[in-house]
Amino acid sequence: MPTAGWAQAVETDTSADGAIPDIVVTAQRREQGLADVPISISVVSGQELERIGISRVEDLYSIVPSFSFSPAQSSSGAGLRIRGVGSAAFGSATEPSVSTIVDGIVAGPGGSSLVDFFDVERVEVLRGPQGTLFGKNASAGAVNIVSRAPTDHFSAFTNARYGEQLDELRLEGALSGPIGTGVNARVAGYILTQGEGQVYNPVRGTDENKRDRWALRLRGDFEHGGTLLQFIAQYERQDNECCRTSFYGLEPIAFGALTRLYLLPRQAANGVVPGPDNRLSIADGPLRETTDTLQLTGIVNHELRSGITFRSITGYRSWQELDTIDVDGVDVNIGNDARQQRDLSLFTQEFQLLSPDSSALSWVLGAYYYHHTLNTNTITAGGAGTILGQTSTQGRGTTKTNNYALFADGTYDFSDQWQAFAGLRLLYEDLAVSSFRSGNYFAFTPGTFQGSISTDDTDWVGRAGIRFTPSPRQSVYLSASRGYKGKAIDTNTGNVFFLFPERAVLDPETVLSFELGARTSWFRNRLTFNATLFYSDFSNYQASSFDNVTSSQILRNAGKLRSQGIEVDLAARPWRGATITGGAAFIDAVFDEYVGAPCTVVQNATGTCPVGGQDLSGERLNNNPRWQFTLRGQQDFEIASGTTAYLRAEYNWRDDVIYGGDLNASTRQPAFGIANFRAGLTFADGAYEIVGFVENAFDESYALRIYDSPGFTGSYSAFFGPARTWGAELRARF
Repeated sequence: MPTAGWAQAVETDTSADGAIPDIVVTAQRREQGLADVPISISVVSGQELERIGISRVEDLYSIVPSFSFSPAQSSSGAGLRIRGVGSAAFGSATEPSVSTIVDGIVAGPGGSSLVDFFDVERVEVLRGPQGTLFGKNASAGAVNIVSRAPTDHFSAFTNARYGEQLDELRLEGALSGPIGTGVNARVAGYILTQGEGQVYNPVRGTDENKRDRWALRLRGDFEHGGTLLQFIAQYERQDNECCRTSFYGLEPIAFGALTRLYLLPRQAANGVVPGPDNRLSIADGPLRETTDTLQLTGIVNHELRSGITFRSITGYRSWQELDTIDVDGVDVNIGNDARQQRDLSLFTQEFQLLSPDSSALSWVLGAYYYHHTLNTNTITAGGAGTILGQTSTQGRGTTKTNNYALFADGTYDFSDQWQAFAGLRLLYEDLAVSSFRSGNYFAFTPGTFQGSISTDDTDWVGRAGIRFTPSPRQSVYLSASRGYKGKAIDTNTGNVFFLFPERAVLDPETVLSFELGARTSWFRNRLTFNATLFYSDFSNYQASSFDNVTSSQILRNAGKLRSQGIEVDLAARPWRGATITGGAAFIDAVFDEYVGAPCTVVQNATGTCPVGGQDLSGERLNNNPRWQFTLRGQQDFEIASGTTAYLRAEYNWRDDVIYGGDLNASTRQPAFGIANFRAGLTFADGAYEIVGFVENAFDESYALRIYDSPGFTGSYSAFFGPARTWGAELRARF
């Protein structure tokens, strides 16, 4: 069921009759009107992303209810969540529960899925299990990114945006048109620079958490007879001073030796007062993250004489990351020299047969293959000038994953009012990890260790449901689906991987989900109201938590997890020139069974931690705000022929949330709301536009993640959301 994002995708449309137009999506692997797709889905158009100022997949949390993002010191540890469910872990053999698909290609694990938006046609956020039709590991949902296609006539655009708070300049543009008979091409790119950061470091005398990025995409379409060939080549370079945390809070009862000996004196010496308003970093070590991403995509569509379409989608993607960071976060060399290098390469091949659109039965049959290799090389060193003494440990590892699948999905129209749909995907996946670690850094067991683990699994995912359409503008659907996320291997928790390999393998994560959705349209499609009720049972949920004993991020199967709730949206054009859209979500996510969860620092310090860990059964899932809503209003004014002005207000509110996987109340972020305001002027029938904006207008301070400071027991660190900024945008289209 679409929520606010669907309405947002049509906000700027100016239909002559004031009706809200239909949106075309590919959520069922063929182009369909959004109203005909029985899936809970938000769609945000590329134009709307530009208007809102969103250019990264992780920023979708600010406009799509039930979508969340968890940042980390390295992008490999960050993760996306839908309906409260997702993964954020540094393990090389752990994959996300939310799959990111870029032009038909699964982006892969970790930071490779944190893509930037530029020249996109639309972004589809699909909630609930999506593994039947979308690649692999989409047990919680999927983000489907579709770039703009070449045009059959010359067109071009350029956008420029300046934001004051980070001294940010972003330029984006594209050229498109025919270059020969039946051949159209499009070239697009962007560049982003930031002169200031969200965090200031008085020790190094510099701003931190700054981003510098650029990307280029070339797309060509060749059509001859019943065959369409598409080729997409995209390269992106990121060179960021990222990602530094700020000290958020202290727990005196749980202070450890390093906290008392180093952290507290250094905070006092540098004037750092931990709290939700602290934007100071006092790390004296390096800070840099660079990534290089290349994706090549080839798509063949050929229509057979029978009307059946054969489709081939071939993809190659490489992602290379190098980050260096002072892990201790203070101006003492305890862990200054940490370097992590990751090299991911993946290949996918998918074949599809699609039925003609004219028959009562529409179907797609397919075969899928996915392979990725992830090589890691890490060095952790520090301790010089401290009681720990200079030590270092190096680690190397290789992870290989193969996924094979056959799938079928179809929809049958019994009548104009009744429709049934069903799909099944059979899959086989194997996972192999080899790892080596040697050194004497104090946070690891000293010595040399090496080992390898391999595992495999055969399973299935599927969906089935019915849809009732009593009138062309009203429909109801009921569906059931089963999702799957493959096995994982915990490579982080002490020496478990090397000494107890059978304990390092996590069972696959599965989910059984039910949805009841209604889509309604009123007053000649000037008002739409949609709602989805959902209920999901997860088994062997792969939970990620910070373990205070080993001072590392660990993975455990959490047994059973239940997520249920409702998602609603509305879009209205109540009078001439006015557009109102909104969306809301209530998500009640609870651990039905989670025995052996890591204890909090207070439990460990006071000796109240149960043997084997705490029991979180019946407790609310971490990193999941129960209530979320977004509301937008825009009023257009016609000033003269071809010239219009508009005023726009946006408000997004999120309920309180506990971020820590151990449900430590000290990692609680109170409820908060963000207000944005914009005013724009368009000329020459929309060909030129100038906009002024203020984002986070009331300068709300909020954390996107709060967690235990590594090494400093009883201390908490946080990543904060953007502060208030004002700026201007210029757009031109030709």
